[in-house]
Amino acid sequence: MSKKGVICIETEWDITTKNNRRDINSEPLLQFLSKMYGIPYIYRKVATIEELKYYFKQFRKKEYADNYNMYYFSFHGGTRLVSFESGEFLELANIAEMANGIFEGKFVHFGSCRTMRGSKDKIEEFCASVGAKMVSGFTKDVDGALCAIHDVAFIAEIMKCSQIRTVISHMEKLYGGLQDELGFRSAILK
Repeated sequence: MSKKGVICIETEWDITTKNNRRDINSEPLLQFLSKMYGIPYIYRKVATIEELKYYFKQFRKKEYADNYNMYYFSFHGGTRLVSFESGEFLELANIAEMANGIFEGKFVHFGSCRTMRGSKDKIEEFCASVGAKMVSGFTKDVDGALCAIHDVAFIAEIMKCSQIRTVISHMEKLYGGLQDELGFRSAILK
């Protein structure tokens, strides 16, 4: 098992419009992975772009850069963007600019609806612009339970396997139908 860990940044789910409120979060998924596989994690909630900027600044510190190899975003989404409970949104290009190097050599996964929708070339451009090993997410509106199942398996594969191609191969073999259902898409740094 890898010695690296996961930094999860999640939007607030329970302050939105009444029909979209959810008293759930991704931390139990990370707790499971930590107990099952010994994967360390950091979990932070954000409701605004300013809060995200604050955490990006913190995660530039050596202690985080050296010990965490994956960023996991759990947000509302749209085509090549994530949205916040504040009503604000960030396109991937804005995220790349804000990240200012923290994704370099890391895995970046968006557990959000439609963030990977659109041209595969644009996703590959984002991956290259931030220097990530891999960028991934979904092209469709996703069911929260199915997304959680996928993301637990995906994070575990990333932490267990040393080769990206092995991660992709294992996920296609074991969860190909689920990935198709969610519209999973990834880009790998070339």
